[in-house]
Amino acid sequence: MASDSIKKKIAALLKMTTASGCTEAEALAAAEKAAALMREHGLSEADITIGQASARSASKGQSARDDLWKIVAYCTNTAPTFVHEHGKRGAELVFVGRDPGPEIAAYLVAVLNRAVDTGIAEFKAGTFYRRRRSDATRRAAVMDFTMGMVGRLSRRLIEIFGPSIDRQANALAKAARDERFAGALPVSGPSGGKVRFDDAVCSGWAAGNRVNLAQGVAGGTAERRQIGGL
Repeated sequence: MASDSIKKKIAALLKMTTASGCTEAEALAAAEKAAALMREHGLSEADITIGQASARSASKGQSARDDLWKIVAYCTNTAPTFVHEHGKRGAELVFVGRDPGPEIAAYLVAVLNRAVDTGIAEFKAGTFYRRRRSDATRRAAVMDFTMGMVGRLSRRLIEIFGPSIDRQANALAKAARDERFAGALPVSGPSGGKVRFDDAVCSGWAAGNRVNLAQGVAGGTAERRQIGGL
């Protein structure tokens, strides 16, 4: 197996292009060197340019909020899958794709999970939820609220990331995920049910509108930590 130092060296060579300021001769020489190193160590370009990052997930793809992770993957040009460890609750939600997409996706999951948790807690403290008389109607109200919040957050993410969404990069990420995690469980949301409480959906939509989604997600870690919050 090739060492990380070899992979970093190849990655650096692949970044030496005319677009990055190199002369045509320098770019050609770098490409030839990178190709030689990849042949020597049995690596493909995907092995170098495709990374992965993960976030903990309490569910296994069946909660109302899990549809949001497919949108996060789409917006960050990554492909998601759940990886389960035997005997452990929950799962790792892994994103595969070109850097820095996976790291941004994993960070967004952590931020958006906190935002949804906060929104649900506030909804449960409100009059509408407390007026539901049974556990079943309260669960339905939370489900509808979550669906509304996820719907609004999904639209906002697409608006923010729209210019950087790349279908080719998404397809490459899916192929890399399927190769790395053959037999793993792709993200699949809950079976859709009929909305029971329109007021709860509207409350969720409003809560999703209040989440602070900063647009500076393409730079360094400090910039990405500006994302999220109510």
